[in-house]
Amino acid sequence: MQQLELHDPASFAQEFLRQTQLQGFGALSKRDLELLVFVLLERDGAIDRNASNHAAAAQLRVTPARLRALRQDGYARWRQLVAEPAADALRRILGHVLTEANLRAGSRHVSERSRKEGFLAVRIEHPDDRQQFEQAILDAGGLPVYERNREVLAIRFDTLVALAERAGFLHADAATVLAQLRAMAPASQELAELLRKDVTLITWQDTRNAINSLGARAVAGGAESALRGLLGIVFPFLR
Repeated sequence: MQQLELHDPASFAQEFLRQTQLQGFGALSKRDLELLVFVLLERDGAIDRNASNHAAAAQLRVTPARLRALRQDGYARWRQLVAEPAADALRRILGHVLTEANLRAGSRHVSERSRKEGFLAVRIEHPDDRQQFEQAILDAGGLPVYERNREVLAIRFDTLVALAERAGFLHADAATVLAQLRAMAPASQELAELLRKDVTLITWQDTRNAINSLGARAVAGGAESALRGLLGIVFPFLR
């Protein structure tokens, strides 16, 4: 079992004292204090925010169910202590959930029918991160779809592309993206036809359609290397 160790004990203690003084000494309930300590532990990094509920629960010697409740209630009560810009939060969440290992783990929870429809599964155990990711999907015009496990979200590849555009991650220059696609050399009739066109006549919609088509095909066919390459174009910080 990994032992808890604060990375910045002074900052932890200072924030704990500040919050208890702001509320009035003795005014915080036992539950509020418990949630405050937990959120400060995750903020410090003593508990990895990306750690699974099972791993984090083992650190605190509590059940995974109780750990989930601490995460859910802690961020509802003390969100102001871990506030971060929406774009930074989304980058952090995507950087974790779209890794090769996590995508492979998530694929076990998505049905064959969903894969054929271009859905890939991502597992997000932290309830606050899952809530933020759900909102990002809605803001991009998509709908969060749950598979068998409530911690697993199925998201269409074209929704990821729309999310990347809205958040400013995807390079909005058709020629640049086409050059990246050409370097990947994916086998696609749509892309081959697009590359034969005069680049000055190619619109961003043409490029987006090609990415969406290639992504859906990679998801449906389980082409991991192609999928990773496309995700690296859509979200450059994943490279």
